[in-house]
Amino acid sequence: MRRLFFSLLALAAVAVPAHAQRHSGITSPPTAPPPPQAAPPPPAPIVPVSSGLGPLVFTQANALEPAPESLVAQLQADDDRIRAAALSAIGAPSSYVSREHAPVPHSIQINYVVLGNSGELDAIVTVELDLHLVSAILVPSGSAWRRVGTVTYATNFADPTTNLGTFLRTVRSLLGPEHYTAIFRGASVTPDGDLTEHEAHLNIFNGHAAITISFASAERVCEAAHLQAHTPHGDCDLTERWLQGEPSLGGAAAVLVTAAGRVGVHDAIDPVSRTRLFDFTHARNYECQPYEFSDETSHYEPTANSAPCFESVKPATPPATSPKPGQPAAAKPEKPTAPPPSAGTLPDRQLRRSTVQP
Repeated sequence: MRRLFFSLLALAAVAVPAHAQRHSGITSPPTAPPPPQAAPPPPAPIVPVSSGLGPLVFTQANALEPAPESLVAQLQADDDRIRAAALSAIGAPSSYVSREHAPVPHSIQINYVVLGNSGELDAIVTVELDLHLVSAILVPSGSAWRRVGTVTYATNFADPTTNLGTFLRTVRSLLGPEHYTAIFRGASVTPDGDLTEHEAHLNIFNGHAAITISFASAERVCEAAHLQAHTPHGDCDLTERWLQGEPSLGGAAAVLVTAAGRVGVHDAIDPVSRTRLFDFTHARNYECQPYEFSDETSHYEPTANSAPCFESVKPATPPATSPKPGQPAAAKPEKPTAPPPSAGTLPDRQLRRSTVQP
């Protein structure tokens, strides 16, 4: 009898799981399969934080021209036809060439500098005309010279803030210390007084001139005054932008740094605020966008979107270590107070110690 009782209990234990699979309202229904995982969002497209020539105009060319010294002499000749031919040879706007009396430039400058990898000295002939600054890029071609490009900037000679020095400068190239890069700058001002300055970098590759990168290098956007009629502006947003080498990312790598700040109405109308150093010292936020030079396009291409600079250089947090048994924990040393940066320190040198100024 006892054996029969235990056999019935065993049969009941086996039958219970099978009975639990039925949905009778008392037992739980079967577990539903997990929902399908949603596809991850596509990565954000990489776009340059700033690009464009602004008021600068670059024109490629391929024409044999007189030697740079001869062009300078012809630009100052007494004969109108000789001056007109010289203006045409440097790529000046046609309005100067078609005049009855071709103008004599207000100033002329020649730069002999290696802009390519040929090792030969190239020439930049820059002239200041009534309403334009014009730079002709010439390369030696055997015993002759060939114009490979012209950069033009429309600006009035009466404007004292623009001249040959503000328009053109040469620096050691980020692509190699054995040659240089020509940097052109031109500014545009809106009727409200907002200013945007653009910068273009030029090099020569296999006898052809190319703009390797261009961007807005400075911006000042001010709020319209609404309290006093004689107050020219309200608060102003300032932006400074520059390209610098990044050796840690490779020889062809560079970083476009964007520094942003803001000044109040009283600072904005101060005469000191017209200096470039004033804008640098008021920068508070820094963003960096990495670039890589492309041999196929002869242009710097962004490899990631712009992001805060300090995120990329923040050191990793070391793991916490437990003290040995019986050994007191080491006291954390006090962090020394860093002296405030001097007014003459450039922001990129404060930003990261591994960067190299162009």
